[in-house]
Amino acid sequence: MEDERQYGRPRSIRRPQVYKPEERPEQPEVPARPEAKERPQQEQAPPQKTTSEIETEREPTGAQAPPEKPSRPPYREERRYRPRPKEKGPKPEEKRHPYKAPRDKRAPQIKLSVVVPAYDEEDNVEPLLTQFDDLLARLPYRAEMIFVDDGSTDRTLIRAKEGQMKYQWLKVYSHRTNLGLTAALETGFAKALGRVVCFFPADLQYHANEIPKMVSKIDLGVDIVTGWKKGSYGLKSLASFFYNSLSRLLFKVKVHDLNSIKAFRKEVIDHFAYRSGWHRYMVVMAADAGYTVDEVRVKLYPRRSGKSKFGFWRLPTGFLDLLSVKFQLSFTRKPLLFFGSAGLLSMFLGVVVGLVAVYLRFFHGTGYRPLLYMVILLVVSGLMLFAIGFLAELIVSIKEDLSRRHDSHIT
Repeated sequence: MEDERQYGRPRSIRRPQVYKPEERPEQPEVPARPEAKERPQQEQAPPQKTTSEIETEREPTGAQAPPEKPSRPPYREERRYRPRPKEKGPKPEEKRHPYKAPRDKRAPQIKLSVVVPAYDEEDNVEPLLTQFDDLLARLPYRAEMIFVDDGSTDRTLIRAKEGQMKYQWLKVYSHRTNLGLTAALETGFAKALGRVVCFFPADLQYHANEIPKMVSKIDLGVDIVTGWKKGSYGLKSLASFFYNSLSRLLFKVKVHDLNSIKAFRKEVIDHFAYRSGWHRYMVVMAADAGYTVDEVRVKLYPRRSGKSKFGFWRLPTGFLDLLSVKFQLSFTRKPLLFFGSAGLLSMFLGVVVGLVAVYLRFFHGTGYRPLLYMVILLVVSGLMLFAIGFLAELIVSIKEDLSRRHDSHIT
């Protein structure tokens, strides 16, 4: 009790009640059970057997008794631990798109993907597919064609869909409207599965037999191979000469033709900037990223049918794109190099004009107020260009820091 009280209220202990003999309550009398009447001999139950007699009966006499079968589990446990066997039967046929060929898991990996953008090339689709069917049948490796219809207004897409039902190596994609050659190439590159990707126009001015020569160059270790056109193609040859000469001068790329068929490794695609009209500078961007470039001679054929997409406005547009790419590759990494140089030049001219104004004022006694305005304009412009250069440097450093952090998380 002492131990119980020191921890709180003591527990109540129930003890049995003890009665004295004279105080025990009287129990009511239970009426006696009537005696059972004797049954007839045929209706009397057989006498019960003891356990020893039952075991004696179970013991076999001479022969070995069969082993006892385990009791069958309940119905629910049987369904839980003994699942219903699957019915064996013919597997249902896989549903597939009517234009897609069935997949073969044992087929080798695709090595070559040829991207063919097309815009209003209805009459050239069928001979182009026939040409590629002859080529792919002779290649020792697996290849595919990615046909991209760039919003054609004729039956180019219909012809391509008909060819897709005939050739398993053909895949067809389309744009709702005309987005340009660069957008069509971006779509084709995203769908390509080969380790080597080739750009091939749909105007039949090149032959498909030129592609294996370019792939063999890549197998030797070159990253990107471009074609060097050999043939006459009118006034476009003069524009191409001017464009290629200026590109070699600005970008230091040792190839003769930048606007021809091309083949490159799949990883080179990640270094392309898919802006409108910049498909002409894929070789330049790849060379700037450190990839090796080579070229092969290809024969240029006259256009069989269709209309050329070359126009007069392509010349000024291409020149402006050339300057834009040069600025993108040269000054986006060090923007202060461009803006700082322009700012220094502006301030230097302001100082020179200021000295001329001082000389005229003190040595000739004549003042010329527009020179003062010119000095203010040049000096203030130089300071603003310097400020823009510093801000651009800050933006570039933040961008590189973010890209470095992104690359550090990639394993």
